[in-house]
Amino acid sequence: MRTIIARPLWVVVLAGLTACARPTVKPLAVVPPGPTPTERLAAADRLVRAGCLDCLLDAYREYQSLRSSATTGNTATMGAIRAGALIALRQRELGMVDEGYLTAAKELASSTQGLPAWITGTLDVVDVLPPSIGGVTRRPSSDADLEKIGVMRRNSAAYQKLLHDFSEVDELSAYAWVSLACGAIEMRDVKTSEIFASVSTFSDTSLLAFKEATCRGINAERLVAIAAAEPRFVETAYLLGLTEIARRKLDEADTQFDRAYAWHPRWPALTLSMGNVAMTGEEFEKAERLYRETLAADPRAADALLGQVKALTYLGRAADAIAAVDRLLGERWNLGEARYWRALNENQLSRYDEAWSDIEEAAKLLINAEVPKLAGIIAYRREQLDTSRAKFEESRQRDSKDCETAFYLGVVLSDQRAWVRAADILREAVSCIESAEQEALRDIATIRESTDPPERKARQIARREQRIADGRRMIATSWYNTAVAYYSLSRKDEARQFAEKVAADNQFGERAKEILTRLGK
Repeated sequence: MRTIIARPLWVVVLAGLTACARPTVKPLAVVPPGPTPTERLAAADRLVRAGCLDCLLDAYREYQSLRSSATTGNTATMGAIRAGALIALRQRELGMVDEGYLTAAKELASSTQGLPAWITGTLDVVDVLPPSIGGVTRRPSSDADLEKIGVMRRNSAAYQKLLHDFSEVDELSAYAWVSLACGAIEMRDVKTSEIFASVSTFSDTSLLAFKEATCRGINAERLVAIAAAEPRFVETAYLLGLTEIARRKLDEADTQFDRAYAWHPRWPALTLSMGNVAMTGEEFEKAERLYRETLAADPRAADALLGQVKALTYLGRAADAIAAVDRLLGERWNLGEARYWRALNENQLSRYDEAWSDIEEAAKLLINAEVPKLAGIIAYRREQLDTSRAKFEESRQRDSKDCETAFYLGVVLSDQRAWVRAADILREAVSCIESAEQEALRDIATIRESTDPPERKARQIARREQRIADGRRMIATSWYNTAVAYYSLSRKDEARQFAEKVAADNQFGERAKEILTRLGK
C-alpha cells in the first residue's frame, strides 16, 4: 500500500493554472528592407548632381558610411573624394570658412590603392583654383594665396587640358573645368555657352546650372529658378543679395542676406557684405558687430578690418579705431587707407605729430582729395598756416565741390590776413554749404516717405540734421570772417552787410556788433 503524500494547496493551484495557460506568441513586425548599399550609392550620386552645398555635404557623409561595404567600398571612396573637393570649391567660391574637405579628400586619395592617376592631379588643380564667383575673384590674403596664384599661372595650360579631358566623365572635373574657364583671362573671348557645351554630360544637372548662372556675372533669374527646383540651394540667397546691392535695393539685400545668415551664420563673405550694407545705411554699431563676426571667422580679412576701422571712427571710438588700424597694417593690405584713417583718429585725440606722420605716409600711397584735406586740418592744428593753406589748395584742385575744404581754406586765409582771397573763398564756401543743406533737406523728405524701418529713418534723418547744423555754424563763421575781411579792406558797405548777418548769433554776435559800431551804426 503506497503512502499518499499531500501536497500544499498552493502547489496544486499553481499546477492547475499552468496546465490551463496557453503561450501568447506575438507576430513578428514586418520591417521593410532598407535600401541596399548600391541604392544608397546611387542616391548619393544624385545628391552630387543636385549640387547644393547641403546636398554635397549629405552625399559626402553617405559615401563615407558606404566605404566599408564590400560591394560599394571602392566606388564610395571615389565619391567621397569627389564630393569633398566639390564642397571645398563651393565654400571657397562663396567666401566661406575652409572646413578642410579638400585636405581630407587629398589624404583619402593618397591612402587609397587603385585610384586613377588623374584624380590626384585634379585635386592639385582644385587646390590652386582662384576663389571666384560671378566673374569676381577675391584678392589673396596671404603669402600662401600668392604662391597658389603663381602655381596656377605657371601650369595653366596643363591644368586646363587635364580638367577638360575628364570633364565629360566626372562631375568634379566638369565643375573645376568650368570654374577655371569662367575666370581665366585668356578665355575671356570664349562664350559662356561654349564653355558649358564641353560638359554636356552634366548639362541637365543643378550642379552645373548653378555654375553657369554665376560664371561671368550673377544671373538672378536663373538662380531663383534653381532654388525653386531645389529648395536646399540656400546659398543662392547670398548671391541674390549681392544683385540687390548692385541695384541699390538695400532692404531687399538685407532680406536675402538674413535668409542666408539664418542658414549659415559663420560665413565671412556674407557677414562682410552685411556689414557693408549696414555702413551704407549708417547703422554703424550693427556694421561694427558684423565686421567683428567676419574677423572671428577670418582674422586676416583685410576688408573687414578696414570696415571695422571706419565703423569705429564714425562711432567716435578713436582709440579702438587706431588699434584696428594697427592690426590692418600688420596684414600689409590697404596701407594708404590704413594710414589715412589712423591719422584721422589721431587728430581726433589731439595727437597731431603722430597724425602728421601718418598723413604724410598716406599721401605717398593715395591720390585723392581727402588726404590733403586732412593734412591741411592737421597742419592748421599744428599752427603751420603756410603748409595748411597749401594742402587745402591741393585738395580743392582735386575736388572743387567740397564745401568743407573751401571753408577751411577761407579760415586759413583769414588767419594769414589775405583778406581779398579770404572773402572770395568764404563766399564760395557759403554758397556751397547752402546748396548742400538743400540737398540734405531733400534727402530727409525722401527718407520720411520711404518704407525703411522707423529706427533707420530716425537715425539717417538725425545725421543729416546734424550735418545741416554743422553747416550753419560754418556759414556763421564764414559770414563773420568775411565781415572782418571787408572791414580790414575798408569796404564798409560789404562789411556791414555780413556783420548784420551774425549780429544775433550766440558765438559771433558781440564781435559783429562791435564791427557795426565802428562802422557807425
